[in-house]
Amino acid sequence: MVIQTQSKIQNLIPQIATTAHRLGFAWQARREEARLRQADGGDARKLAEALASSRGETTPEAWMQRIEALRAALLRTQDEVTFRDYGAEGRLKAARQPDAPFRETTRTVRAVCRDAVPPHEGRLLYHLIRQFKPARCLELGTSLGISAAYLAAALTTTGGAGRLVTLEGGAALARRAEDHLERLGLPGVEIVEGPFAETLPAVLQSHRPIDFAFIDGHHDPAAMRAYFRELAPHLAAGAVLVFDDIFWTTGMRHAWLALAADPRIRQTVDLLTVGICIFSTETLA
Repeated sequence: MVIQTQSKIQNLIPQIATTAHRLGFAWQARREEARLRQADGGDARKLAEALASSRGETTPEAWMQRIEALRAALLRTQDEVTFRDYGAEGRLKAARQPDAPFRETTRTVRAVCRDAVPPHEGRLLYHLIRQFKPARCLELGTSLGISAAYLAAALTTTGGAGRLVTLEGGAALARRAEDHLERLGLPGVEIVEGPFAETLPAVLQSHRPIDFAFIDGHHDPAAMRAYFRELAPHLAAGAVLVFDDIFWTTGMRHAWLALAADPRIRQTVDLLTVGICIFSTETLA
């Protein structure tokens, strides 16, 4: 009986955390929306509209059903996937194995999917794309393709000109993401496999200027600062940058606050776990 009770409690912990995350996001989104409604400029208006839409169920039902049905199926999948983890967790593991730069990680598909953006964050990405209508979109951290699906689905509603390229370090995850996007009817997404340090420079050169970037790769402050430095020369004026897990560690929080104070950033939105900023300076020659 005690073991069964403990097991039930353990199973409830992720559900409780997810609910707390969603409620905190909604509360902060309302606060930020109210602030943006009082601000001047088109950026503030578009951000406010995206926040308002993300709190509801206004993502077209067909896309929402397809993407969330895929998520539900993946959360039931106990198959294992082995990939090279280049993120913060992978580097911590590698530190215990000095003879290899990064360690091969084996996880169940279910466990990997639990780390994907939740539905309310997916809706936020969707509505940001709908509001800003970017032509060139970049994602760092494809994983199983859930967030890429929300981005790509939104691009289908903006006139067909927008394109998404998404980077994934783990080869096995990249292959699965490609399959998932094709099953969803979103085959036009370009997935680039390999460590970001090797793939990002070429992608930035060939896809510039970047109008929208979702950064959900390495979750540490040094990486956040480095990605911003690398992205900045290739960003269009008015580019939208979305950083996930800005409250993951104290260091991440400090890095986000420093980035938000950068003079090249003209507007920010802090949703506790997600940070959004608008890049202001035209940096292309």
